[in-house]
Amino acid sequence: MDKISMLTIPPELHISIFAFLGIGDLSRLVQTSKYFHRTAGHYLRRRIDYLTSDAIWKFQDGTAPDTVPIERAPFIQDDFFDFRYAFGLDYTTVDLDLNSDDSNDSDGSKKHSVHKMNDFLDSVKEVVNARGVGIRDGELYLSKPVIKNEQFHSIFRALKDLSSSRPASEFSITSITSQFNPGLVTQIFDTHKLTKLSISFKQIQWNCDPNTPDPSWRTREDILALKTLFNQSPNLEVLILNPVMEIVDFQPLPPDVPALEELTQAFLALKKLHTLDMRVYLFHPSYFIPVPESVRTLSFYHVNLYSKAWWIGFSKFPFKNVESLEIFPSEEEFGYIFARDDYQLGNDRDGAPRTPEEIEIKGYKLGDVEIRSLKKFKFEDTEKLFLPRDLTLCVLKRNEGLDEQVKLDLMRQSGVILEQTRDRGCRRRSL
Repeated sequence: MDKISMLTIPPELHISIFAFLGIGDLSRLVQTSKYFHRTAGHYLRRRIDYLTSDAIWKFQDGTAPDTVPIERAPFIQDDFFDFRYAFGLDYTTVDLDLNSDDSNDSDGSKKHSVHKMNDFLDSVKEVVNARGVGIRDGELYLSKPVIKNEQFHSIFRALKDLSSSRPASEFSITSITSQFNPGLVTQIFDTHKLTKLSISFKQIQWNCDPNTPDPSWRTREDILALKTLFNQSPNLEVLILNPVMEIVDFQPLPPDVPALEELTQAFLALKKLHTLDMRVYLFHPSYFIPVPESVRTLSFYHVNLYSKAWWIGFSKFPFKNVESLEIFPSEEEFGYIFARDDYQLGNDRDGAPRTPEEIEIKGYKLGDVEIRSLKKFKFEDTEKLFLPRDLTLCVLKRNEGLDEQVKLDLMRQSGVILEQTRDRGCRRRSL
């Protein structure tokens, strides 16, 4: 008996089969062959248009909270202050008919900036109703109450499906800024079209048992969610990660954590990423996540919260194409929260014991760094926090391509550091 496949079934039966498939299954099916791209693609588009129209009608006919301009909720990454339904979306509408005419220099584009979802949905209805309008380069800003609201979730899911059925020239939200659990981003947005992502998210304690170095199952789930986000965002160019964690006790990071190794590989696969901003460590203060080779602009914040093991990983990594590197410890008033005497002395951030020399100089010695491609470098050193004391000198030694003014500033900064580390006997401590 001959094997039966979808391609051997009479075409008139395909529509009946399509009706039993979900949006995700249909989206994957249209990518399998040109035939299904024509047949299932047309069906998928009509079905999504109907579902999107229905979702818009329900949202606009319902009682969704009124939203204010995002500028009125400046603390969009803070649980305490983040109480307003704030929304902001900048986007461009284009006339697709004008775009198809090569003889016309204008694309009929108009820029919009809205803080009410309904205003944006009016533009979306023109896309759905095939009026020759495209929505491009959407930049979305959301406060946490909007993220928590199920009515907004529903409309975002509908827009995600709409995005999956349209090329970027017809519909694209390319930038998102908000406080998101990484797993939620992939659930309610088409992350394949994202070029910029700025998210703040809470990290749970590595393990509730401080005597256990391995991550808890909940931590592994969070690591998996971030890995999935990276895997589904291949076009990211700018990434700002602001994970938040309260002061907790850690044990040294085990040498083999499969979940972190998988996260590392997913991160390194972001081939288009050129700007990376890390606001604090990911999951564990000793986890150094290698940076994709495409990154040219790199920033690290709150680096006094990282362990010596992280700094050693940093010093050994080549950062092949990074041209601009900025490293900032915590701001003074914020830093003192994390720089109490019990954190300054005795044990490192990851629980490893500090050496007498490290305790004496209140910092580490890296000895050398592998990075050699820098043109710009900024490091705010301070004796009030536990930091690598020879970082500036190591960078100066290895990076001959530094801008001349940057070199002079760093040399001057190093001199200031040396003067500040004189002991009471007027002897200058070695860095």
